[in-house]
Amino acid sequence: MVRRTSRLLAAVLLAAAVFLPGATPAAARPDGLLAARNLPAGGKVLFYLGQDSTTLADFAADVLAADPGFPRPAGVTLYTNLVGAPMSGMFQPTDYGAGENDFPATLAEYGGGLAVGLFLSDPAAQSPLKAYAGVADEATTARYRRWLDEFLTYLDRTGRPVFLRIGYEFDGTWNGYEPQLYKDAFRYIAGRIDRLRGDRIATVWQTAAWPHAEQAPYAPTAAGHWDLWYPGDEYVDWAGMSHFYGSGYAAHQWACALDRVAAPPLTVQDSLLAFARSHRKPVFVAEAAPQAYSVGEHTAGCILQDDATGGPHPVAPVGAEGIWDGWYQPFFDYIRANRDIIRGVSYINTHWSAQGMWNCVPGSCPNGYWGDSRVQADPLILQRFRGELRSGLFETGQRGRPRPFAVPDFSEPGRSEGEYADLPQGGTTGIAVADVTASGERTALVYAHGAALEFDGLRPARELTVRYATTTDNVKLTVLVDGVAATTVALPNRGSATAWATVTVPVRVPAGAKVAFRLDGGYVVWIDYITPGQLRPLRW
Repeated sequence: MVRRTSRLLAAVLLAAAVFLPGATPAAARPDGLLAARNLPAGGKVLFYLGQDSTTLADFAADVLAADPGFPRPAGVTLYTNLVGAPMSGMFQPTDYGAGENDFPATLAEYGGGLAVGLFLSDPAAQSPLKAYAGVADEATTARYRRWLDEFLTYLDRTGRPVFLRIGYEFDGTWNGYEPQLYKDAFRYIAGRIDRLRGDRIATVWQTAAWPHAEQAPYAPTAAGHWDLWYPGDEYVDWAGMSHFYGSGYAAHQWACALDRVAAPPLTVQDSLLAFARSHRKPVFVAEAAPQAYSVGEHTAGCILQDDATGGPHPVAPVGAEGIWDGWYQPFFDYIRANRDIIRGVSYINTHWSAQGMWNCVPGSCPNGYWGDSRVQADPLILQRFRGELRSGLFETGQRGRPRPFAVPDFSEPGRSEGEYADLPQGGTTGIAVADVTASGERTALVYAHGAALEFDGLRPARELTVRYATTTDNVKLTVLVDGVAATTVALPNRGSATAWATVTVPVRVPAGAKVAFRLDGGYVVWIDYITPGQLRPLRW
């Protein structure tokens, strides 16, 4: 196996270097015996920023454009999935209420690396894990494994170093993973990375480091917890963890529920670091933010909902200095104290309360209280954060335009699949969803009046054939060629999302044109594919 062989060779060479004349002793080298894909040189710690395209665009506008000297992140963090609506955000923008994920837009705005949180949670059926573990039925296994190959090929074609957080927060109760299935699935995914020669893709095995008292197998304080979930050295490039609370957790974040804390948060995190050291794996702090602090409002609260009211607990005024001293300074001190093993950090620079998934209102706070972790929301926090990034500890990014990235289209020759088309009006206007009755077992759904599904790079044609379904009356599509309305087509109500039909539209399409189908009548339409397809079909 490529992964196993390369790791063994690296270990042998590193061990041998200790005894070579003139070689730097291992104890004196910044990296010791660490060997992993995408490991930064010189003992540096990668600084990444996330965790959605909206947040990242705001940071670029509010901070990087206003202060050209502000250190750019060495990479960005985004999220996607291989369940429900596979690869959401990778071909068209998607917004589930936690900020829009739009890989093409963010990769056009930021250079450097890419960290990807891969969601695989399906607690009832465990379909993705079973498919990758090889214990699902034949059709399900083939479907999920085909999607995985497309996903990994996409990541590789970005040409960037990628940190793939497989089933991130694997031991979070909210994900409901089963340990053996998770390990077997992780191993399969790591193996496919190697088979597809994705040498820039590093696997990340990330714990939630959740200090709340839980039952096994979700209790990180239980004996043998890490071994229970660990896929093995030959499959894991990096260990990872979340860091939302540090040494000051008791003052505000957990003050309302100290009796529910199984161990101080740093005790759990230190345990993961010790495990990583014993396996010589660098650690990526893949999610970091001062949960329940509001940087702009200078307040702090408890992370959990109030059981009595169902809403958030009251917050307390703490001031900018109090926020820095309560979370930021201890966080940077923790990274610095463990820089031998912590070699990557991704900070979540998000106004959580402005996002529907995380917003708390009186009587409703189902996902806990998160606050506002945007460093630009307070000048003191921003200034000191800037100083930490310039301290010499972190590897940050370079200025300049990112390398162009052509989003791959995996359509078969002769057709263009809807799931690879764009939604230029944004992630709340439609989505690509799984559908076993569709040609590629996925299809595109457009559900906002005036929204369009846009195909690009088409072959020249005098007519287009569209395979569609709709469950509403009076559906009318306007066909635009390179942004100009060319014709309209009325679609009869099919009565079901899987009652597919085709319609042929007379329209002249020049080579390489963009063609959009805009929903100007009715409420919803599914577009499976159009023909004649791509001018240059992808070979992969």
